[in-house]
Amino acid sequence: MKPRLIKVLACPACGGSLDLRDSESDHDGEITSGALVCNQCAASYAVRGGVPRLLPPGSSRASQKTAAAFGWQWREFVELYDEYEAQFLDWIDPIQPEFFRDKAVLDAGCGNGRHAFYAARYEARDVVAMDLSDAVDTAYENIGKMPNAHVVQGDINHPPFARAAEGGPFDFIYSIGVLHHMSDPEAGFQSLVRFVRPGGAIFAWVYGRENNAVVHGFINPLRENFTSRLPPSVLPVVAWPMSVMLHSLVKGVYRPLHHTALFKALPSRDYLYSLSSFSFRRNYNIVFDHLVAPVAFYLRREEFESWFQRGKLRDVTISWRNRNSWRGFGRVAG
Repeated sequence: MKPRLIKVLACPACGGSLDLRDSESDHDGEITSGALVCNQCAASYAVRGGVPRLLPPGSSRASQKTAAAFGWQWREFVELYDEYEAQFLDWIDPIQPEFFRDKAVLDAGCGNGRHAFYAARYEARDVVAMDLSDAVDTAYENIGKMPNAHVVQGDINHPPFARAAEGGPFDFIYSIGVLHHMSDPEAGFQSLVRFVRPGGAIFAWVYGRENNAVVHGFINPLRENFTSRLPPSVLPVVAWPMSVMLHSLVKGVYRPLHHTALFKALPSRDYLYSLSSFSFRRNYNIVFDHLVAPVAFYLRREEFESWFQRGKLRDVTISWRNRNSWRGFGRVAG
């Protein structure tokens, strides 16, 4: 943890400011251990392995289960691939790299840090990568030593950041593939909106209900009734053969037929074709991701758009991604 991060942090229980105590630092000045103590309620939060652990007390069983599942996933899939940059820019389209320059940015649900890595590379002033799970340890290994990157363990429903009368500390908050795994996705979104500065922006990407008949009709029931109940360490027994089938399908059918008339007849054609350029391990990660989550919502456009309306956001843009998921962007009034 970099010392300058402390002024951005706050107690997730009461919002009070935090004091650092009993700390140790490495030769680069990174705070590797210590305690952050609230000036109001006296709650104490550990700094361990360079990461402040700012989880609120009494998190729900669903949140704990989700954190355990995704924590295991991102400790298994630790790699950062060069191809992740193009995927990140496709997710946040039409946002371009220069948008990040000199901004204070929050990655809400950072996983292994793959998106925050590029946000930092795009010259954001500071990027805070936050996750509920132990994936923060992988994220810290991947990005923690970047000069403008920080990693925090925290809850989207109780963001551990300071707020002023005029709003939060971030110029831009994005959340990619996370909100639809929360028990109340909109509540998570509105929680984040409160931490955007006036004139700042928020972006989210979520699963769509439209054009997702195969996933919603087959994968979702399989996940709900079977795979999400397995220990994550056992899930590869199911995910591996499904990944072999998926990888063979996208490489052997969707890619060769892309420029033919038959392509238009294929189900989920845009999404599955997008997977045809991926390595087997990346497709295995995608299959694992679909099967491990205890909760997954598939949202229609009008429902997703209503979040931005109720958040009183301006300049709202909602767009397709691969015709089976939704991107959303909006600005907080300045």
